Amino acid sequence: MSAAPLIETIDVSKQFGDFVALKSANISVVAGRVLGFVGSNGAGKSTLIRVITGAHSPSSGELKVRGQRIENADPALMRRLGVACIYQHSSLVPALSAIDNIFLGRQIRNRLRLIDHRAQRRRLEEVMTQFGIVIDPHEFIENLSPVAQKEVEILKALVANADVILMDEPTAWLSLIEVKALQDTIRKLTSAGKGVVYISHVLDEVFEICDDITILRDGTMVWTGPTEDIDRPQLVNRMVGNVLDSTVRVAPKAQGHSRSTAKAYLSVSKLTRKDSFKDVTFDVYAGEILSFAGLIGSGRTEVAKVLFGDDKPTSGQIMKQGSEVTLKSPREAIAHGICLLPEDRHAEGLCLEHTTLENTVIPSLDVLTKHSILSQSAMADLCRRQIHNLNILPPDPDKVVGRMSGGNQQKVLLGKWIEKQPQLLILDEPTVGVDVGAKAEIYTTIRNLRDAGAAVIVISSDIEEIMTLSDRILVFKNGEIADEFDGSKIDNDTLISAIGG
Repeated sequence: MSAAPLIETIDVSKQFGDFVALKSANISVVAGRVLGFVGSNGAGKSTLIRVITGAHSPSSGELKVRGQRIENADPALMRRLGVACIYQHSSLVPALSAIDNIFLGRQIRNRLRLIDHRAQRRRLEEVMTQFGIVIDPHEFIENLSPVAQKEVEILKALVANADVILMDEPTAWLSLIEVKALQDTIRKLTSAGKGVVYISHVLDEVFEICDDITILRDGTMVWTGPTEDIDRPQLVNRMVGNVLDSTVRVAPKAQGHSRSTAKAYLSVSKLTRKDSFKDVTFDVYAGEILSFAGLIGSGRTEVAKVLFGDDKPTSGQIMKQGSEVTLKSPREAIAHGICLLPEDRHAEGLCLEHTTLENTVIPSLDVLTKHSILSQSAMADLCRRQIHNLNILPPDPDKVVGRMSGGNQQKVLLGKWIEKQPQLLILDEPTVGVDVGAKAEIYTTIRNLRDAGAAVIVISSDIEEIMTLSDRILVFKNGEIADEFDGSKIDNDTLISAIGG
């Protein structure tokens, strides 16, 4: 009889208010194997990780460790049960040495309750010898390479006797050589009987290092099985292919401009940002929806941040209606009529502890001020206008945004930018975590902006969203534009092949 999985979830679901983030997830982390989690933003990967680490309690279902059901899990308990998580952004203290970080919070002490540095060094050397990981224990973290810092985090987990190690985007800041080095370390872990969960948007790495793959979409596991049972096009199709409700699948209105005669609103030429994208060249026209398709990490979002002045390009040119512009900050971009709906509305788009009114008026405070005093009536009028236009529910200006559904939060975010009357509106993953009804309403708003003469850029991992909204489609791969398609002439299979082939 085979041993019980190290970690197992049985029909685990997680709900936040009316929003279901995870639905009936069944995963098994097995000793000696690497399980890959793939999916677009909002697919449920992070929620599942938080359930496994005890940061979230499941709304329903069971969590088991080595066959034993775990009740009332919390992070401290899961660490004691041998579960460790290495996140994309380092949790190490840069000003401390590697060994001090490894034993931080779990120092070995002698009979006098003093830190036993010799015992700590012996324990670390045992682990490094067992797993073939070599670091200088006394080197400060700030002086170590990114891959060495990842190895310190792995050693920290191993010293604490972790049997399950979750790695969330572990190669985000690594070079190709460093990626190979980390993969070698992962193989040593599985050879020693550890179970590894590998979360990544880099599909080459997933196929290289993972023994099994679980694909999540909209909080649901859409496929799970051995890596050899699925190829890259099939994975991409399952990850991004989706059939939306018939209320959403409304054919986009004909664009109506001729590219041979129309003048571009914004022209981008050989735009490059080191280590993010290179030689990106395209035009976007007033009165069209131009979509950026491609896998996460392909350069789509990074280009958007440069257009919004949030990041600076290494080289290249941005022309607005024939005149070159330099966008040094979001403030400058907004002054040029460029607004961005970010992909993470919680971290970058909204003030969750503030009300609908407060969030909606933030970008428009300059026009709501008379004689250096904010007009309360003007703020109220603005907020009520967007509540009415976008059907924001509840229709209460004083409702705290953090207590609203994902779809209504996204409408609040849209409303604050619509009030700026943008000439170019960039929407990054505009319907992640949004129910079908809200999607239909958001799509209508996007089309209305286009039909009113705005240039719109939509960035999405959702193939049906791209197919439903686009007048034109640019496909990004590895930081470059690989293909361009007419939105009215492309089919799902061709687009999926272009993205993931």
